[in-house]
Amino acid sequence: MPRFMFPSKLTCLLRRHHYAQKPWIGVLALCLLPLAGGTASAAGQEKGSLSLYIEESVQEEYREVFDAYREAYPGVELQVETYPAQEYREARGRRNAMLLEGEGPDLLLFGVYDNDDLYKAMSSGLFAPLEGFMERDKDYRPEDYMENVMEAGVWNSSQYVIPLQYDVSCLISSEECLEEIGFELEECGTFDGLFSQMTDLYDTEYSYKVMGNAGIFDALPDIMGLELLDYENCQVSADSPELKRAMEQYKKMYKEVLLQISNRLEQGGFSGIGKAIGRREAYFAAGYGIYHTLSVCRGIAETETPVLIPIRTLDGKINGTAVSSAAVRANSPNQENAWNMIRMMLEYQAKGVGLTGVYFPVNQAGFALTEEKALKDMELYESGGEISQELLESYREIQKEAEHVYFNRGITAGYLTQRVMVPYLTGSASYEACIEQYTEYVQSYLAK
Repeated sequence: MPRFMFPSKLTCLLRRHHYAQKPWIGVLALCLLPLAGGTASAAGQEKGSLSLYIEESVQEEYREVFDAYREAYPGVELQVETYPAQEYREARGRRNAMLLEGEGPDLLLFGVYDNDDLYKAMSSGLFAPLEGFMERDKDYRPEDYMENVMEAGVWNSSQYVIPLQYDVSCLISSEECLEEIGFELEECGTFDGLFSQMTDLYDTEYSYKVMGNAGIFDALPDIMGLELLDYENCQVSADSPELKRAMEQYKKMYKEVLLQISNRLEQGGFSGIGKAIGRREAYFAAGYGIYHTLSVCRGIAETETPVLIPIRTLDGKINGTAVSSAAVRANSPNQENAWNMIRMMLEYQAKGVGLTGVYFPVNQAGFALTEEKALKDMELYESGGEISQELLESYREIQKEAEHVYFNRGITAGYLTQRVMVPYLTGSASYEACIEQYTEYVQSYLAK
């Protein structure tokens, strides 16, 4: 088995902080509402328009695309309304209120946690199907993009969401560390093989320092590839024996999740996590994005040999998460205008536009640019050993082999592991009682 291995530092930290602080109940109540915002005026629609409602930083990331769009489509009035990052919650409420009135932006741009459940939104008919635009657009070349990643936005054979960037998270360790603890890489070809070995360590003398950020497994059902929710029939299948076994194992590491060991390790920067593995303050780290992952590897490389282990599904598919995406409002009168903007965003990834060096783009031509940006940032901010070409090639291979790519959703991640299952994980309730409560809640959630 090949030794596998993972833009800016601030992005990775904000991602995890936002995830940990997320108010799941309130957000789930709005799960049907995708990002929506200010609508174009009637006069603007008559002459052709396109409206967006986005965070200020997104406008900066895509300014070159917006300028090129205005030049390519001079008859379209491009309306970009922005809000500051600190007003995220207020802006979200405003967008949802407008959507309830049948209004909103024509083009919806999502970050990893901008919508709690894109699957429910797709199944509810809130987005326009895009395959017709894709087929008719002579400037769109499907072979330029990662096919498996693009399929994450397909629902009932229609493309409703276009993934823009994605992440294949890996576990990171060293050859020397794995040999010391008797870890078998050959058994890591499935989720169960990897997870069983990791959680078994909690029954040994190594139990107090196994992972840097065990929270990577919060989304257990999605990582495993389990289909718990049937949106069309409003059914829940949470009685999976595989899920029960995984949750029994996860219980062993739950204390570590609460302690957030990775936060302490990251005080020395991401490469400091790798150095902590070399000192055996942890045995594994969770890699998020290329900058974070390669920085950890660089820290390990100072004294030992980095090893990357992709997290796979129960049937052995490499996991990937769509971290940004786009969709078109179903009742928008400007759907073609919105599609043209999406296509331009995809095309400009080949020039590095919209890419931060954190996650990989679906445009294959942007791969090298993302890697180059991450490596340059590491030279500026991270210390440690050298990243070998063998490691980089293995990392690229993992990214391009992602087959099970999914959108994060609170109902199968934080709400399950951080709320409903907590009494079981802390020993105050049975597994069956917690699953029954989860099933009742999700059935109500699906019916709304």
